[in-house]
Amino acid sequence: SRCARARDVDADRLGTESGSRQSFDNPTGMETHHILGPPKEFSHCYGYQTADSYCIAIQLRPPYEGGGGCRKIHQITSDWDSRKGVEDLTPNDMMIKFTERSIEVCKRGGSSSWHMIRGLHGPTYQQMNREKSYWTMTKHGGRYWLISIEIVKKTPGKLWSRLMRDEREANRPNMKWDKDMQRTPMIMDKDGKFVPSTYCHPHQKPKYETQEADLDEVFIEELEMLEDEPQETKKKWLMKDLVDLRFGMEESTLSMLVSMNMDPEKWREIQRDLGTSDVFGLDIPFGGNHIKFYLKGDEDSPILAGKLGGCVWRKGSRWHVEMREGRPMLELYMPKQTPEPWSYVVEGYHSLSRTAYDPYQQMILDGLWDDEAIEEKAKGDGYFRNSEYRSAVKCYDRTLERNPDSYITLTNRAAARLAYETEKFKVEEILEDAQRALEINPQWYKAKFREGIILCKLHRYDEAVWALEEGQRMDRSNNVSWEEEIATIKEERIKWHNRKKLTYLNDVE
Repeated sequence: SRCARARDVDADRLGTESGSRQSFDNPTGMETHHILGPPKEFSHCYGYQTADSYCIAIQLRPPYEGGGGCRKIHQITSDWDSRKGVEDLTPNDMMIKFTERSIEVCKRGGSSSWHMIRGLHGPTYQQMNREKSYWTMTKHGGRYWLISIEIVKKTPGKLWSRLMRDEREANRPNMKWDKDMQRTPMIMDKDGKFVPSTYCHPHQKPKYETQEADLDEVFIEELEMLEDEPQETKKKWLMKDLVDLRFGMEESTLSMLVSMNMDPEKWREIQRDLGTSDVFGLDIPFGGNHIKFYLKGDEDSPILAGKLGGCVWRKGSRWHVEMREGRPMLELYMPKQTPEPWSYVVEGYHSLSRTAYDPYQQMILDGLWDDEAIEEKAKGDGYFRNSEYRSAVKCYDRTLERNPDSYITLTNRAAARLAYETEKFKVEEILEDAQRALEINPQWYKAKFREGIILCKLHRYDEAVWALEEGQRMDRSNNVSWEEEIATIKEERIKWHNRKKLTYLNDVE
């Protein structure tokens, strides 16, 4: 549920640090997860805090605001207000500015206006290091863009009680114009495109970290030049001799935990040989959607490497070793940026993926994972079968507030609304549901069927026929209703073109 964000399956074991845990960025175990934004509203803004940083994740889903009015009457079809989908969003549609004592998070709201994201503009509770505060954005299939903001505290060592100094003022709706945003400096990225200066590419590290790494390399080279004595060649340890790659996995709404056994004798030997237990390396780029977890000295054979099933906070990700029944257990702890379940942990590792072996697992893969959302959808399906379409739409609305990426619920809501809505701008809103479902799952043929029916109601007959023909190719059941519906639409097209046209002389009063 929405409240599930605030509970962890194994909080006592994951949140506290024992003496045997090694090598992590958060030695005191201080961390909190919470929800940001206006109270009693679904904003899909999530916060994560450690002793030295404050991280914010914002989920942005289409349709992104255009230049029209608040009623969004011409949301899709008008010439002056086109729909922006998942593919169309760029870093220039966001503007995030930091000062020592304040933060402003804006998204483009039209041709010349910028809308403040509620709860994220104004003075912060404590000072932050603006030189080390950056943001990035990562695309998650056709579902959403994730805006990840990493704020580094100026005085680390304690948790803030809140992010904004005045939460009441920060939650007020607000906007700015282009002339106010022009003060934000822009820089050219590696692709030759201009982006905001506070933006960091998701697969890179921030500028201050790369500069520190360059200085460290120079310092190491100088030390090697000073050391003339030949050093003893140490034994090279291989990952396959130490780690058993039969992974265990525990997932909650807050974190992902991957565990693996190690050989006890080899673990003792490697600690004696190297003189330390800090023998593993963990590299996660700024975006938090890739990982490389390896044994130091054997970087060519990583334990885990590749794309993650979601995004994690690199500031809180850490590994540790615990003794379980006399055997060392290596655990990798990764705090999640968003609460949705992952379909896999690392791409290509089949033992760390979720398979649809039962209806509940399939429901999770379809984007419906919240208990209350599942209940509301079941109620809505019952109302729909009883032809109580308005009640069904209310239930589907509540489901999509909690799980906005459930493409089956979006398709069902479009079908229910289509049963009683007749106004053109309402039908265009229903078309948005079908298009959104197809963005999330492009092979969902039922959404293609709904899209064809809606386009027919909007008298866009050629597009309706194309949508139905494409949906027929997706559907492998060879259902005859596709041909019947295509024939019906072609008849409607002929009637529409042969209708009596209103003339100025005879039909206008």
